[in-house]
Amino acid sequence: MSTRALLEQLAREGHVDPAALDADTPLGQRTRDALTGLTGEGLRLQQAGASVSVWLGALLLAVFLVEMDVTEVAPLGLTLGAAGLGLAAVLARGATTLLELQLRWIAAIGGQILLLVSLAEVIGDDEAMCVATMILQAITLGLIRDLSIGCAAVLVGAWALLVLAAELDVGPFGHGLLALFMGTCLCGLWVLQAQLLPRLGRLWQPLAYTLPLALLGPITVGAGDGATDGLPMFLGDAWALEAMALSAGWAALSTWLIVQAGRERPELRGRAQAAACVGIWLTALLGLDTPGLSAGLTLLILGQLRASFNLRLLGLSAIGGFLGFWYYEHGTTLLAKSLVAVSHGLMFLLLAGLLRRTAARPRETEAGRLATRGGDLRWLSLALALGLAIPGWVVFEKERVLAAGERVLLRLAPVDPRSLMQGDYMELRYALVSELDDVQAMASRGALVVTRDADDVAQFVRVDDGRALRPGELRLRYHKRGDEVSLGAETFLFPEGEATTLEAARYGELALAEAGDSVLVGLRDEAKRPLGTRLHDR
Repeated sequence: MSTRALLEQLAREGHVDPAALDADTPLGQRTRDALTGLTGEGLRLQQAGASVSVWLGALLLAVFLVEMDVTEVAPLGLTLGAAGLGLAAVLARGATTLLELQLRWIAAIGGQILLLVSLAEVIGDDEAMCVATMILQAITLGLIRDLSIGCAAVLVGAWALLVLAAELDVGPFGHGLLALFMGTCLCGLWVLQAQLLPRLGRLWQPLAYTLPLALLGPITVGAGDGATDGLPMFLGDAWALEAMALSAGWAALSTWLIVQAGRERPELRGRAQAAACVGIWLTALLGLDTPGLSAGLTLLILGQLRASFNLRLLGLSAIGGFLGFWYYEHGTTLLAKSLVAVSHGLMFLLLAGLLRRTAARPRETEAGRLATRGGDLRWLSLALALGLAIPGWVVFEKERVLAAGERVLLRLAPVDPRSLMQGDYMELRYALVSELDDVQAMASRGALVVTRDADDVAQFVRVDDGRALRPGELRLRYHKRGDEVSLGAETFLFPEGEATTLEAARYGELALAEAGDSVLVGLRDEAKRPLGTRLHDR
């Protein structure tokens, strides 16, 4: 409904002076001027800005009270916090104006912060504080009838539950069970919506809308201190039975969703439904120790069942986040991870093709089908050409440098061992950069002029100024970002299992072309002996 139509309806109901809609009256002219350029999108942006400003204002007010040491007197802080929640609960009864809505948010946020900070002064135990936080969020959810405040309460309560699990050291399997429990509750809320709405009432929305966000935590965020137990939804070989149980649990949830889809949409029954169930259990079988993939797939299926873009987006985010953490997990080789990923991808493609053939759908005309396929093939061909041409050109340039380049050794600057190893690659810094006198005066791109000693170690001469090189001098290209100078070979990828060997690296071996382009060939120790697997044999 447009703003004009809304005003006309309010005028018919007696809430707005009809003169405000008459352009010939002074009031109508002022109304017209006020509405000029005002669109629905503009109103929504103004509302969003007002909401953010109110939340920030409430936060600043609570921080001010905390900084004034009000919460150090625990009874006073608890009293003020309880008064704030009570005021928010009163303002939440019935219809309210915009001002009352904003006051409700201020009172709720301020009361929450005062209560939590005051409770922290009284409760010294972290586990007890987590329990108190969850109880406070439950009270807030029950007292205040506001969707945004309810969603915030559910999110904070879920966060406190995850922190409590970490404090109790439940381990990866415990976090996996917690994620499965939250996923079961989420699926139940959406699948049994018709039955649960009369019982839960206004509690259904904050639970159903916020639990997916809370579920991302145990799926994608590390929960332990060690490298092998830091990812709750990856348990490794030592937890094979537990991981299998979690994968089976998520597969069972997905199967329930597929069965429910068949009940709601009869055209999905039959072979398509059976094929989907088989695919789900094959996914669990191919990734027995990666239940995070099955968890993300469950969210995707739930989003598809309820036609919810947000749920589908959260499912993709869960899968992406899990895969990101899983890549840097060292308990499984990259080969095994690649096999799992490829097998899942192939299985999904086969399942998609099977569902496309078996599911009932309107038939396309032959002309429309050919036109669609022709367009798809054109875009696919273009993408394939670009995908092959760009990497091919890069490889050609690197091979040209390797074939004609001079060998140069660059001494590595001392690197903190804790930041030296990042998964299966090493960040390199070169001592040559520290010899540059005035980095700020250097151009953003250029070349350094170096010579080589008897051991082929590069020695800095000057920044290239365009003069002809003397015998024995070589160019080495650089690019500068701020005060950081990069020589273009700062990352060294190496095979798994060579991290300990490469800790002895003291030199980087580069192939250097006449124009200054360089390619990192390998690493060498203090005695200039090659270390690990050579990247290129020349």
